[in-house]
Amino acid sequence: MSLMMITYLRDFLCRVSEVKDILTQRGTKFKFADSKSKSSYSEEDLITSVKKLSKLGSGFRTIKVGRVILIVSVPEELDDDHMQILNLAEDDGYGPYGMVTIEDMSRALGWDNERSNRAFELLLGKGMVWLDVHRGEKKYWFPSLWKQGSTTSTLNKQ
Repeated sequence: MSLMMITYLRDFLCRVSEVKDILTQRGTKFKFADSKSKSSYSEEDLITSVKKLSKLGSGFRTIKVGRVILIVSVPEELDDDHMQILNLAEDDGYGPYGMVTIEDMSRALGWDNERSNRAFELLLGKGMVWLDVHRGEKKYWFPSLWKQGSTTSTLNKQ
């Protein structure tokens, strides 16, 4: 499975650590010019690879969201509002890790419903976030953050 396919399957956002785990599980080997080992690679090697892909105009790039580095494969540019939503979803102080509501954004960012909905339009349209409506309450979930959140929560409980 190529990096492009992994990212496509993960709704255009994927943690660098998850890509590394998938490639390691598959036994995928690369030879990086500056790697000491020809059969293993670091997350930094993957970040460097994504940077090289981005120069080809492929839409691939990395972004830092809180403690997580994500690979983005959408040619759209994420603006400051989108980044604030991602950072809020990454902050598990507002509810389940990887999820935000319009109310969270109002409380944490002081946004009105119109601004929140406008910011979610692109994220929903590009499949970066999933909308769950239960009993009239809208919850926006970022699948690319789920595994990291469960790992962090497990570590914090030990």
